[in-house]
Amino acid sequence: MDDDRCATEIPSSDGLASHPLSPAANQVLLEGQLLASVDYRVTPTGRPVLFLEIEHDSRHEQPDSSLSFQARMPVMALGELAARCRSLTPGCTLRVSGRLNQKRWVKDGKVRWGRLELVAMEIRMLAAADPS
Repeated sequence: MDDDRCATEIPSSDGLASHPLSPAANQVLLEGQLLASVDYRVTPTGRPVLFLEIEHDSRHEQPDSSLSFQARMPVMALGELAARCRSLTPGCTLRVSGRLNQKRWVKDGKVRWGRLELVAMEIRMLAAADPS
């Protein structure tokens, strides 16, 4: 590329039409099991905040191989969504959609990065926890 612009299209590997990309896209959809009890708090200003962690495990079959994907993702919900989700129980299966966020700060002249988290815009319970 001759300039500093980001590519807006990436050619597909199979020769089909290119797919336009938004340079500002930040959207995540993740399904997984709730690992532990949620951490529900209310800020001093009265805003509900909820922290939880989900674990995703999936397998994708390819013609010549099988790929396994596992991930644990911290999730934060704010406001009404946090208040509605405070009674979720460990083991339930959730579908979370939202955006990725990572705190950063400068210490001793260096940029430091915190953990990556999913800031939820929607949380749906797909299956209740197994009572056994």
